[in-house]
Amino acid sequence: MNEDWKPTGIPFIYNVFPSLLGTVDKWLPHVERAAEMGFNWIFVNPIHLTGASGSLYAIRDYFRFNPAFFPADRFESQKAQLAGFVSSCREMGAEVMVDLVINHTAYDNPLTRDRREWFKLNPDGSIKNPGARDDRAPGGYVVWGDLSEIDNEHSRDRDRLWEYWWSVVEMYLSCGVRGFRCDAAYQVPGDLWRLLIERGKNRHPEARFFAESLGCPLEQTLALAACGHDYVFNSGKWWDYRRDWFIEQARAGQGRLSSICFPESHDTERLAREWDRDLDRIKQHYLMSALISSGVLILLGFEYGFLNKPQVVHTHPHDYEGANYDLTDFIREVNSLKRGHRVFAEDNRLERLDSGHDAILALRKTTLDGKESGLLLFNRTPEARKIPLAGLLDRLGVHPYRKTRVANAALPDEAGVLELKRYGAVAFRLY
Repeated sequence: MNEDWKPTGIPFIYNVFPSLLGTVDKWLPHVERAAEMGFNWIFVNPIHLTGASGSLYAIRDYFRFNPAFFPADRFESQKAQLAGFVSSCREMGAEVMVDLVINHTAYDNPLTRDRREWFKLNPDGSIKNPGARDDRAPGGYVVWGDLSEIDNEHSRDRDRLWEYWWSVVEMYLSCGVRGFRCDAAYQVPGDLWRLLIERGKNRHPEARFFAESLGCPLEQTLALAACGHDYVFNSGKWWDYRRDWFIEQARAGQGRLSSICFPESHDTERLAREWDRDLDRIKQHYLMSALISSGVLILLGFEYGFLNKPQVVHTHPHDYEGANYDLTDFIREVNSLKRGHRVFAEDNRLERLDSGHDAILALRKTTLDGKESGLLLFNRTPEARKIPLAGLLDRLGVHPYRKTRVANAALPDEAGVLELKRYGAVAFRLY
């Protein structure tokens, strides 16, 4: 895995949430800022024509684009607008990734009338609405009444259904799109993913597929990687730096998958609100997210401390917020560090070390071939802590080391003692 690793292949993903910006011509200044921070993928949430609910993820027509983003009156003209955006992004050094939503449609999608055999049905013959576990909902389960669930596995017209999905992928590829975030990928049969991925890469070998797999068991995540997905999204966002579950997940996937970590996404609360704009803690979490896995994603506004989670129905450009702080320089430096050191740009061997201090998490990362190793240190508390770094390195048998990035920490003193201030973090390239 990663035998042909190249710094240019690392996915740095910037999520442009289209409803916050409006028409496609207004997206490019944000792409330019993302590119300056070192992001090389621009992820755009669904841009299709929506159903009556207005949700971006309730798609009424896969072959018409949302006029709120693409105001041209004909689909061919809308495609030209998308292709122009893709071309402009590529000139700035970024490829474009779109959401591929093929497990459900809007309840008022004409396919529910014209291709009823493509959908799952209730016992009374009505089309089934999909749902999911939600501890906040009555009975612990929420049903999305604005959606109709596709029967990708057992439809009696499966071959034609699957060809329809290929036509959607093919349309995007023809516009220059080279990335697909596969929404709720674990709800789609593996054989369908194999078909789409194989055809997509035969058409454009540089195409990449990113499986959204949050909430599914590890076995399903590994199965998605085995289907040909280039990357899956991991759960590092919810890690508290104390329990071992994230380290155990990383070990289970070692050599079997490449993953994307993120400090926040369009599905989560904003980190600035969740942590009351605690800049030290937020910087620490970005450093971890960027260096722990193969790729990293941030949502538009993370760099400025936006407080409001974007809504797939109700968000509009007037909801764009002012900056609470500016992390663009910090993010650029961390991204540069990741790009410059292979050990921080892969899912590889991860082990917890005895740091000599209960409050400080020490992680060692080592490439699968053993040629590079790095050390990550995190102060898990709001109080400054000191760690005898020289003693830790002695136990590892590593001298000298190269400091690669400090976030709210002081350099080791003459005695080799490192001070990590409140929620401080530091990364070392060991060899």
